[in-house]
Amino acid sequence: MHLILAQLALCCVVSGHVTTPAGTPLSAAVVTAVSSSGTTEQAVTGRDGSFSIHMERGRYTLRVTAPGYVTTEVAAFAVTANTAIEVEAEPFDSPSLRIIGNVRVNGTTVLSRAVVPNVLVTRAEMERAGNSRIAQALAVIPSLTFARPDGGSDAAASLIALRGPDPSETLVALDGQILNDGNTGDLDIARFPVAAFSNILVTEGLGPADTEGSNTIGGAVNIISLRPTRDPHSALSFSLGSFGSSEGWLNSTGTAGRLGYAFAFDDQQERGYVNQDNLLCVDPAPDDPCATTQAIHLGSAVSSRAALGAFTWTFSPNAAANLRIFSLGNTRDESASFNTPVDPAAQNAGDLFIGPGPATYAQTIRAYDLRGQAPLGAGSLVYEFSASNNDVGLNGSGPSPYDISHRDKRQTYALSWERNFANGSLAFGGYVRPESLTEDGVDGRQAQMIHSYFVRTTIEPSAKIRLQAGLFASRYSTFGTNLDGRFGASFDITPSSVIRASIGTGFRAPLLIERVVFPPDELPQDANCVALGQGNADLHPEHATEYELGYAHRFNDKTNIDVAAYRTNLRDPIENFYPLGASCPATEPPAQSFPINVGNVVYQGAEIRLTHRTDHLFIDARYGLNVAYPLHFPGSVSNPTSGGNLVANQQFLNIPQQQAGLGVAYDNLGWHAAVQTYLRGRNNELNQGPFAVLNAAVGKRSGPLDITLAGTNLTGAVAGKFTLPGMGTPYRGLVQQPDGSTAFGNLPTDALFLQPAGVRIIVTLRR
Repeated sequence: MHLILAQLALCCVVSGHVTTPAGTPLSAAVVTAVSSSGTTEQAVTGRDGSFSIHMERGRYTLRVTAPGYVTTEVAAFAVTANTAIEVEAEPFDSPSLRIIGNVRVNGTTVLSRAVVPNVLVTRAEMERAGNSRIAQALAVIPSLTFARPDGGSDAAASLIALRGPDPSETLVALDGQILNDGNTGDLDIARFPVAAFSNILVTEGLGPADTEGSNTIGGAVNIISLRPTRDPHSALSFSLGSFGSSEGWLNSTGTAGRLGYAFAFDDQQERGYVNQDNLLCVDPAPDDPCATTQAIHLGSAVSSRAALGAFTWTFSPNAAANLRIFSLGNTRDESASFNTPVDPAAQNAGDLFIGPGPATYAQTIRAYDLRGQAPLGAGSLVYEFSASNNDVGLNGSGPSPYDISHRDKRQTYALSWERNFANGSLAFGGYVRPESLTEDGVDGRQAQMIHSYFVRTTIEPSAKIRLQAGLFASRYSTFGTNLDGRFGASFDITPSSVIRASIGTGFRAPLLIERVVFPPDELPQDANCVALGQGNADLHPEHATEYELGYAHRFNDKTNIDVAAYRTNLRDPIENFYPLGASCPATEPPAQSFPINVGNVVYQGAEIRLTHRTDHLFIDARYGLNVAYPLHFPGSVSNPTSGGNLVANQQFLNIPQQQAGLGVAYDNLGWHAAVQTYLRGRNNELNQGPFAVLNAAVGKRSGPLDITLAGTNLTGAVAGKFTLPGMGTPYRGLVQQPDGSTAFGNLPTDALFLQPAGVRIIVTLRR
């Protein structure tokens, strides 16, 4: 009786649920509330995952722990009335590269206290904006820069880099399974469909809690596949749009007894913006470059299909096994990207073009992953086996290293042990990863064996302080051993403000193909008779040290701001040496261009993100400053990604210093609308002046039916059909003079273009 009266005297009840990411209730989870004065209240979740704690008014830190799950907390939240808290606990075998629990207080996401910046793009956001491919959603994030080696067409490759000019320094993963291509070091994400995924987590910089080792410099983009749900859900969608585009997809999730399931199928077809018959100049004569022509069809058609299956078998609340299978295959007509008009003003059917002619690009990705967890002693054993193939086939010839037929195979065998404590956690483990690469024009198979081991810990010495540290040891059969360490901390300076800092090291391993040495007479030669594409067996990894400082503030229950500043010092970057002064006729053997470790590079910048959320409106505004420049570089090297000559203290080509993004979403009474816009400053990936792209969508739900009208590039920014050689914004660099010397001048660049305004009508049925 006295206990009941004491509880009634307290002002408030804090209640809620703890669930798994699939929505399954998590029983026996311990929910601990610590007041600012140090007193504690505790509850244990029931079979339905619910908990309830009576509290006095004040500020509290709430911590949720459960065997087999990462500690999840919300710090310094105010209790002035009855409060509802929903906690989504991530299991130790989470598919995230950096594990972050999800907490909502009274329906609003809490202030992030992660020690490195992260951006979560949800499936709901992408669907509201009418996105069909994840690349459209990622374009709004200012810390991401896009590389377009084959032009701006929707049929061309689209690559992403975090905080720097080199996409190979950024990890791209599916459920934590690395998919970076072994030939180029990055991943073409142009055709990854929204329909197969639940969200995308972009984590920037070097994180102490990384689960994938330290072979990264800019950060990681982790695409999370559909997960099983507690209740059954399914959806069927069809759409038609401009340029002969169509899409049909089906997905379904649910649980049957101990088995959770999720699957998706997606089919996308595009006739393409370019679809015309022209004349191609062949066997040019010196006095008449187009004396001989042949008929050619130029197009940008795409046929793409994807399938995903994910299954979870639950043995107990803290033991489960997860199987995921993903397949993506697409065929693209890239002839519109590879061939250019002789006269930039004559781009219509029947006009003259120059280039390599027909080109069909085929991409096939297969990714299989089995992971799970089981109790072991006082902690949990986490295991994983994964395998992937990344195959590219080109029928024809192309202008960039991305246009080479090859097959990349990778397997991973991983094992780790993790344990939660009252004020922290400890984990250690590692993986073994064989990788092989087979490439057209290269005899034999390139291969390497990777061993990576880690120790990670999280300590919370008080309710206001969180510390994370990680130590990573890597051994590559190709170049040897690497040891990296990372440390991060966050501190609640006020109940509504948190400051964070981190420092760490990382590396980027040389690509297998960068180490292959070819006979000089097997290499193609450029206009100066320099042999291109040679490798260097003496390459060693790039090494980076990064410093990060961040601040987050919650103005009220609706508005947050997050600011980050960083500096990355990159040592011995891999760049391409070019023999200045070389000219035709070729020497015997010919002069060669090849990759070398040289000089230093600095990446530094700042990011600011403002979010505002009400019951029906969500606004997400972002601005990023990305500065990337080399130090102590000779004039004889160029960047492998952009191809531009490098000048000390000058911004890398194709990396705009200023980028911004804005997302606005509205949802009320069945009506929903979204606006996405992104801004690129000078020196952008299209070699154009500053431009802004606007995408928008509006729709109406009525019962299970949703009809949405979506538009892309509605303002027609930098729209066009073909790449125009030499007509882009000039790049200030070192120009080779006739006598072989170099001098500052304007280097020509190719102008690239985006597809013009287009619309889609989308009809979706949900159950």
